Amino acid sequence: MPNLKCADCALRRHGLCGQLSALTQVRLARISTPQTYLEDQNVWDSELGCELEGVLISGSLRIQSYRVGGQRQISGLMLPGDFVSEPSGQRNAYQLEASAPAKFCRFERKGFRRLQEDAADLARAVYTLRVIKLEQLRLLAWSLCALSIDERLCAFLAMASRFMPYTPLPGGGGILTVGLKRADIADLLGTSQESISRITHRLAVRGVIRIHDPQHFEIPDLSRLVQMGGMQDSFASLRFAQSAFGQPPCTDRVRGAFAAIPAQVAPPPAGTRPALRRAAIVAPN
Repeated sequence: MPNLKCADCALRRHGLCGQLSALTQVRLARISTPQTYLEDQNVWDSELGCELEGVLISGSLRIQSYRVGGQRQISGLMLPGDFVSEPSGQRNAYQLEASAPAKFCRFERKGFRRLQEDAADLARAVYTLRVIKLEQLRLLAWSLCALSIDERLCAFLAMASRFMPYTPLPGGGGILTVGLKRADIADLLGTSQESISRITHRLAVRGVIRIHDPQHFEIPDLSRLVQMGGMQDSFASLRFAQSAFGQPPCTDRVRGAFAAIPAQVAPPPAGTRPALRRAAIVAPN
């Protein structure tokens, strides 16, 4: 019987827990503790070190570090459903902070490692989630190296429609609610807040988006945004933790919707894409 503290969890039937047998769910619930974090609150710091293992239920976490000159760099986002784990034996100078109010299900590390060895369904689900996150980090690294700032923002808004609230409109297109601060978006895309503001208004003038307010953007034609972000070869197959299980990486419906988009900027083969140095936080061991 499911543990009562998990009964109302938004991820009980999705992501990690949705792939576990009833017995494994019960055993995992026994070693789990729900935690909440305020915006900008520190979750984990490699300089201090702590035992971190768990699943993000809601909100988002940013993987960040600081350059010699004090400039912040965000090298990835942890999204609802993502499995978060401190990399073993690594002490790179980076932090994990809440970029928005977050709920986190934390596992007692020794108990989780033992359960992972005993339960094949848990080991398989954890591995799959790590691969999914590594795919996202590689795509981010590719965009930073291969795309212009304008293209990066288009790619980000297109991807955000997959992991942020996106409400389809009856006449086509949809309303995207961006739950990240502009400073976080700028540091994630390797640019400035002023550039984000300037490009956003330039896209609005061209009719690519319509600005309702700083957090809500209407996207009249998502396929156009995908093309302008150079993502026509990767958008349909990009996976996210909450919806990756139980369906193929690219459904026929999504593939058909973007099959007619002409090639513009195609990503290099997977073997040549640069990987983020800090991807170890979610990379398979």
